[in-house]
Amino acid sequence: MISRKRFLLVWLGGLAAFGVAIWLHGPLAIPSVPGGIMEHQTAATAARVDFIQAEWAQAGVYRAALTAMLSDIAFIVLYGLGSLLGGLYFLQRGMRAIGWLLSILAVVFFATDMTETVLEVMQLAVGRGDDTKAAIAAAMQYPKIAGWTACLVLPIVGLLLERRAAPTA
Repeated sequence: MISRKRFLLVWLGGLAAFGVAIWLHGPLAIPSVPGGIMEHQTAATAARVDFIQAEWAQAGVYRAALTAMLSDIAFIVLYGLGSLLGGLYFLQRGMRAIGWLLSILAVVFFATDMTETVLEVMQLAVGRGDDTKAAIAAAMQYPKIAGWTACLVLPIVGLLLERRAAPTA
């Protein structure tokens, strides 16, 4: 049985981890790579990854990039798990549509963002891009964003509907 408290604790913990990850990504936005981590995530070729990583090294933020990407993994796990717990919570409350949709999209978010991030970390760890890894990581961008957005909106909608359906005293 999934408690409301457990779902909210993990899901909100995931949102807090997202805030930390955004803060850690800040130094990666440099004049030659103004999009920071987003440019690395969408770099679909080894040449582009190599350029970004070389610029980060020259700017002295290469290690910060690794730290930021590893913080992404913590965020992905917490937010993905929290969203899945939310889906299961809503299912057990009889809110089938939101429950199933949130559960499925939590898995989509987790799978796509984790794939993207692991492939990015692999390229960063060896200090060079790989065309296949870069292309796969870049392809994860749109489904990841869709999953992330749904995992933000659906729990809020579910909580509002739950509150609205609660009997008044």
